[in-house]
Amino acid sequence: MTNKNLPRVEPFNVKKHLPQTSADKTNDLFYILSALHFANEKEKEVTKLTLIKALFKTSQIEAKEKIAFLNTFFYINTLGPHNNVIYKYLEELERANLIKTEGRNIYITSKGSRVMSDLINSLPQEKELISVLLNLKGKTEEYSNNAAKAISDTHSQEVIDTTDDNTVKTIGLLIQEINPRQLFNTANQFKYINPFNNSGIKKVNLPSNLINTFEKELANIEELDYSRAENISSLFV
Repeated sequence: MTNKNLPRVEPFNVKKHLPQTSADKTNDLFYILSALHFANEKEKEVTKLTLIKALFKTSQIEAKEKIAFLNTFFYINTLGPHNNVIYKYLEELERANLIKTEGRNIYITSKGSRVMSDLINSLPQEKELISVLLNLKGKTEEYSNNAAKAISDTHSQEVIDTTDDNTVKTIGLLIQEINPRQLFNTANQFKYINPFNNSGIKKVNLPSNLINTFEKELANIEELDYSRAENISSLFV
């Protein structure tokens, strides 16, 4: 019998799996920068792989409590749960001098640390928001020490593949089903992981006043209209 509480793998839906507003996107940038801020406090090194794994795993942990904090969902590719959009987010954070990248490693800058300290100190004391940040902190620190565990944790997770008669599979099996020679260049080829399968989901977003504060620190934010095919395609290359 299928476990109805498992995350679902489903075809791409632009209205469901990507940010719909600039505030949605800024919210996700905040959580990415939070992870790097926490790592820096403990002098941990974060790679692009471990960052994405920490974000994904935290989203799955919070989903069990019906809490959503990211507006950017993850799809299955040969790296496991992934989204090229996050690479674009990192480029924007780097242009704003909030982070710097050195090969695979990502570091928060002194400006980024100042901005994050100010934002975190201004956050409302909401238990759901605190839970998200604590879990994100824990997973970022844990995976920075052990990339193999980050891969094992995420690839062993079971999901319901709605594109294959609701079959229960591990993410690892879904990776094996990908033809490595197949070119992925259209949105409908991607299987997205949706951790929510019922109502009553609570969104945990950065308050609007802090969104505005954060946006003032960001440079060259690209406001993409994801409903346009050419913009959707650019996210997967």
